[in-house]
Amino acid sequence: MVQKIMKTDKLSFEYKDSSEGIHDINFEINKGEVILLTGNSGCGKSTLLRCLNGLIPAITEGELNGQLSINDKNYSTLKMHELNREIGSVFQNPRSQFFTDNTTSELVFPMENYGYSKEQMQQKLSDLVKTFGLEKLMDKNIFLLSSGERQMVALASALTMDQQVVLFDEPSANLDYGNAMKLGQIISWLKDRGISVIVADHRFYYLNGIIDRVFFMDKEKLNIYDSEEAFKKSGYDTRSFNIFSLDLPFVEKLPDSEKSVCASIENAEWKNILKNVNLQLKKGEVTVLVGNNGAGKTTLAKLLCKSIKPDSGSVKTKDLPFFIMQDPDYQLFGTSAENELSLVRKDSAKINETLEYLGLAEYKDAHPFELSGGQKQRLQIGMAMLCDRQLVIFDEPTSGLDVASMQKVSKEVISLRQNAGILVISHDYEFIRHVADRIVFLNDGKIEKDFILSSQTLGELNEIFDFMQKKSAGADSIIKKERNYA
Repeated sequence: MVQKIMKTDKLSFEYKDSSEGIHDINFEINKGEVILLTGNSGCGKSTLLRCLNGLIPAITEGELNGQLSINDKNYSTLKMHELNREIGSVFQNPRSQFFTDNTTSELVFPMENYGYSKEQMQQKLSDLVKTFGLEKLMDKNIFLLSSGERQMVALASALTMDQQVVLFDEPSANLDYGNAMKLGQIISWLKDRGISVIVADHRFYYLNGIIDRVFFMDKEKLNIYDSEEAFKKSGYDTRSFNIFSLDLPFVEKLPDSEKSVCASIENAEWKNILKNVNLQLKKGEVTVLVGNNGAGKTTLAKLLCKSIKPDSGSVKTKDLPFFIMQDPDYQLFGTSAENELSLVRKDSAKINETLEYLGLAEYKDAHPFELSGGQKQRLQIGMAMLCDRQLVIFDEPTSGLDVASMQKVSKEVISLRQNAGILVISHDYEFIRHVADRIVFLNDGKIEKDFILSSQTLGELNEIFDFMQKKSAGADSIIKKERNYA
């Protein structure tokens, strides 16, 4: 007999002073099921997850109606510490769920709170480190790790209490290809152990073949597909389940006569992260910087932006580059979406046109922090569209975007190269195929490959992703899986 773990009955939530939320959500989740929760940006995925983990209504104002239960216990009868023993959560921004600044301390923190013995904590910590391949990340300052490395620590910390249900909110957003595939292996491993998993994401490739059902959010309503195959046949325009089978045209290259050097790095070194880096960036080119989490990609961007100085070598730019950060919360200062863009350019007509183009017109008066992760990401893209700089740098610009938004951003990035050099840091293979003129592969702080992307060099890009998968998986990979290119 199938064991029911979680159930909702006419679940609805509306935020205070807003009609937005989720409405009439009904489902049951079985023990050991993997559920993909997807839908366009802003459709209510994160809201539903916050209801399921108890953050709504605990810390979010609004009106909650309907019933929620786990293991036949109504949420209203459970205290937060009791719910936490049942449900683990990995937030879209892992920085917001850490309680310490040390990786080892973070992993044992929940066990300390629940009174585990020292021996129990040591054994559980050892298991988590081995399972997630965290050996090199132990006893490190969390905030000196790359975003992808922080994400892996957050994944491990969500399982310290042997929870029966694990919720993931955009878990692949900051992960390189190898770590995303490793995440898929981990989710498959959780499924085999009878743990129920709900993954809210726009990217699916790392879940291919392990999804039991798909919960598709559409205008705050829920549609349920009874299998992965049924969803694939639904006709909904999604991110690809097999990214290497994409049949996309290559970016049309601009003539060399329209290109000029806008930034250069010569023999640059910084601490033990960047080693003898040499790179020229040109107006008229979209250069995509790829590499594993922690390879030094964001550090290289900081050198170009002059926020850090090289220990040796030189960095030259025609003006100060415009840097779109990986974490939007670091970069949003305005009182509304419209005001945010006005900080970049005082042009009301252009601002309104940009908001409309990015699907944010109805949120022009909303505070930036009220937007969903994907909407914040689009707002940052709008800032880049309005800036007037020789070099524009994007750090993971598609981390929270659905397929339609990703395609819009791709078109805008391509158009921006007419007036500037573009450097994109990305793990998003689909996005890379849409925008890349050129690929630069950074490995352990060194540039190992630098080539123009074309039908003749596509194999080199695929080899880089294959290398990243093998490097991230390491010797302790939970499940060894072979991948074939289509």
